[in-house]
Amino acid sequence: MSGSMARMALAGYRLAGIALYPFAGPYLTYRSMKGKEDSSRRLERLGYASLPRPRGPLVWVHAASVGETMSIMPLIRELRRREIHVLLTTGTVTSAALVDARLGDEVIHQYVPFDLKFSIKRFVSYWKPDACITAESEIWPTTVAELARRRIPQIRVNARLSDRSFTRWHNHNTIAEALFEKLALVVAQSDLDAERFRDLGAWPVIVSGNLKTDTDPPPCDEELLARYKAEIGERKTWAAIST
Repeated sequence: MSGSMARMALAGYRLAGIALYPFAGPYLTYRSMKGKEDSSRRLERLGYASLPRPRGPLVWVHAASVGETMSIMPLIRELRRREIHVLLTTGTVTSAALVDARLGDEVIHQYVPFDLKFSIKRFVSYWKPDACITAESEIWPTTVAELARRRIPQIRVNARLSDRSFTRWHNHNTIAEALFEKLALVVAQSDLDAERFRDLGAWPVIVSGNLKTDTDPPPCDEELLARYKAEIGERKTWAAIST
C-alpha cells in the first residue's frame, strides 16, 4: 500500500467514526445496563470532562485496564513528586475502582474517550495536556492524529507488540508507519519489542524492561496470608493468578 493509500485509509477510518458518533450515546446506555460503564460518568467517553483542569503542567497518562494501570503507577508517582498534574484515563470500571483505591486524589481520573473525532477534539481542547503517555500496546488512529496535529508529544511506555499485533501492523506497514512515526519516544519492554517498533517506523526507541517489576505488591490480608502459608507448608502449589 502506498503512502497516499495509507492516508486515504486513515481518512476513511476518521469518516467512519464521524458516521458512528450519533450511535455512541445509545451504545453507552446499553453498556451501562450491562454494568460495563459507569452510568453516572458515561459522558466522559464522549470527551466531556467531569472535573476541572488544574493550573500548571499536566500530563495525560492512559492505561487501558487493570494490568496497565498497575504497571504505570511508579511513573505516575514520580510525575507527582515533580509537581506535575496527572490526568489518568482508563477504559474499564474495574480499573477506575483500582485508581480510586490506590491513587485517590494523587491523579485526576477520567474514562478514556472513544477514538472518534468529536470526542477526542473535545477532550484534548479541554484538558490541554503538555504530553501524552500511553502504556503498552494500544494505538488509536484518531487520537494519535489529533495529538500530532496539536504538536503534543506522544510517548509509549512499557511498550510491547505481540506476534499477532506485529504481523497485523506489518501487513499494513504504510498505515503503521504513518501512525508510529508520530510518536516522540517508545520505551519498549524488550529488545524484540524495540526492533518491532523500529520496523514499523517508530523512532527513537529505547529498552527499559517491564515496568510491572517495579510495581508495589497489592495490599493483602496478613492474617489470611499467614494461614495459607501454614496450610501449604513446603508443598508444591499451582496458582491460577490471572485467568
